[in-house]
Amino acid sequence: MPAASIVIPVHNAGEYLQACIDSLRQQTCSDLEFIFVDDASQDGSLDCLRRAELEDSRIRVISFPENRGVSAARNAGIDLAVGEFIGFCDADDWVEPGMFERLLTACRETGSQAGFCRVFKDMPDRQVNVPLGFETGTVFSRETVRTILIPAMLSLPRDGDGQPLSGYSPRNIFARDLLTDVRFREDIRYAEDLLFIVTAYLGAERVTAVDEAYYHYRFYEGSVTKHYSPHIPESLEKSNDALAGLLGDIPECAPRMAIRRRKTAVDAVRNCCAKQTPYTFPARVRFIREYMDRPDIRGLFRGFSLKGLTARTAIRLGLMKYRLAFLSAVLYSTIFQQRL
Repeated sequence: MPAASIVIPVHNAGEYLQACIDSLRQQTCSDLEFIFVDDASQDGSLDCLRRAELEDSRIRVISFPENRGVSAARNAGIDLAVGEFIGFCDADDWVEPGMFERLLTACRETGSQAGFCRVFKDMPDRQVNVPLGFETGTVFSRETVRTILIPAMLSLPRDGDGQPLSGYSPRNIFARDLLTDVRFREDIRYAEDLLFIVTAYLGAERVTAVDEAYYHYRFYEGSVTKHYSPHIPESLEKSNDALAGLLGDIPECAPRMAIRRRKTAVDAVRNCCAKQTPYTFPARVRFIREYMDRPDIRGLFRGFSLKGLTARTAIRLGLMKYRLAFLSAVLYSTIFQQRL
């Protein structure tokens, strides 16, 4: 049995795939298997994977005849995995040589069923080493997973400009036994990671933190997060509803879920105006107005005060609170298109 199985979904990974393969093959822990799941790529990615499979016996490749999405690809990999632990990598990212050895060691030393590390955000003009917020060696018990770790993943303590602890599956490893009944929801096609991680963590006796950066999350012009996605509004709402159902008995999570829902409502509006949107400007205004007028969205901002917020946050949430659809369409289509 390998120490860990690493699952890598691939869909038209292009010029970045070989760097991903190379970084995995260079891991200091040699007792690994790599399961690449090609999701009907049309750019030669599958040929690249087949060559790698011939060169390295640790590599297994399966391919889908038609595109099924990243969740289905990861689930197929989980189903095939035989390692003691399961980890993930995205095909356009890469990892430091010691990543999986370090996470495995941390889990074994602390008796943890899951572990997570820092992430580098590799942007075209700079690299950001994203703070974790927890020291190396911090071990979360079943109770503190619920009251400290998961709330930190849902949102910041209050509405703000920063990001919570990223719910990003490739920064984690999970004991395979922990995932017996845990899979990615295939009807959630965007930001699917957080629900998966939270579900897994809720079943863990211990989770350990490694406050060291090993995973390189690559940002580039073709990144999914930079462009319109038809899946964003529905996927975010399904994920939020599922999270609320899982966490409804945890008092510490309720205020964080309210903050998260306000943030994802802003994301839905911004997505409508993102690059490659199919909406004309009048259609954007109509979509945003209808979205803002929904009773559930209005409820998120009823009685909500903008006092004490930074200017950036106050503008984003003020547009929602006062249902300024036309101004939102103008701003998110122009100066706010990248990120406010």
